[in-house]
Amino acid sequence: MKLRVNWAVGIVASYVVFAGGTTAFVVYAISRPVDLVSPDYYAKSLLQNGQMDAERNAAALEGTASVAQDGDRAIVISLPAAQAADARGWVTLYRPSDASADRVFRLKADAGGRQRVALGGLRPGLWSVRLRWSAQGREFYVEQRIFVR
Repeated sequence: MKLRVNWAVGIVASYVVFAGGTTAFVVYAISRPVDLVSPDYYAKSLLQNGQMDAERNAAALEGTASVAQDGDRAIVISLPAAQAADARGWVTLYRPSDASADRVFRLKADAGGRQRVALGGLRPGLWSVRLRWSAQGREFYVEQRIFVR
């Protein structure tokens, strides 16, 4: 006995395979965790012009504001000495691969405009140091990538 399949059965079978594959992919995609860069990603995107102004203000300081890695266990933040007493802001250690690992510290520069931040307890890998401060009525922002071993 020879089994014959007509073209209608082939079309139905193709549709069932396609619909099943699409449904399986949708279920898989919905079950995956979605980590945005930050929880308020869309609100921050509206503030992009202010961010760019703060970056330009920091660049206009001609390199006097910087973040440098001091060995494997600390970073040194340097601000202009003229702004040190007036500077108010935050240092964020941002982990691109895991938002729950981020750390935030208050900026507390000494009279010379320097602050040392220990890297103890951080997981090895790529980190981004984000320095945001305000001084003399202007906003400033510097970002530097570091690698913790």
